Amino acid sequence: MTRIKKLLWTAVAVIAVLDCAVYVSRAAKAPDKVATSAAQTTPLKAPDKGPIYVAIVISEGVNVIDIAGPWEVFSDAMLTSKGKPWHEADGDDMIMPFNTYTVSDSLKPVTTVSGLTIVANYSFETAPRPEVIVIPAQGGRSDAQKAWLLSNSATVDVTMSVCTDASMLAEYGLLDGLTATTYHMYAANMQKQYPAVHFVSGTRFVENGKVATAGGLT
Repeated sequence: MTRIKKLLWTAVAVIAVLDCAVYVSRAAKAPDKVATSAAQTTPLKAPDKGPIYVAIVISEGVNVIDIAGPWEVFSDAMLTSKGKPWHEADGDDMIMPFNTYTVSDSLKPVTTVSGLTIVANYSFETAPRPEVIVIPAQGGRSDAQKAWLLSNSATVDVTMSVCTDASMLAEYGLLDGLTATTYHMYAANMQKQYPAVHFVSGTRFVENGKVATAGGLT
């Protein structure tokens, strides 16, 4: 073997060792990964009558897709009068069970992270009492927001975060002692910031009874 080949193979070996060291170092710092498997969900009983109110909390820097995705899912859900999923053959026997709205500190325009301006349907003072709360990724925090969320999360059927705003639930203590997920690129930092929460990656969402967290974007 020539001297040049020996040097090349030595370089390859050194790079391989360094790569292994970096991998091990990152693995030690990264949140636990859980195997992707069939989702385990907890069915909820719909009220006997009236709409199911879904509140989507918004503030400055909110992510548009984190609002739009859940909004479309809830707004497009259709049932028959017997509570079964609607199909075209059911014709006019159609019920839209969810009443979805946005809620914020006030009715002042909110600027999203992409520059779109949104005006909330309600303020925290005037919003109908929800059965479901959705927390999109956003930057705003306020005393009114915290008070509303803590009060209503105690009575709703489910409070769920989308993407990185598991941080809001964690900041307000709603994930203490629980397992949660978030957008994978922020999971390690979030774990350091909120050590009372066990963050995992490799799963689309994590349910903890009345509190749920979802991974990336919509």
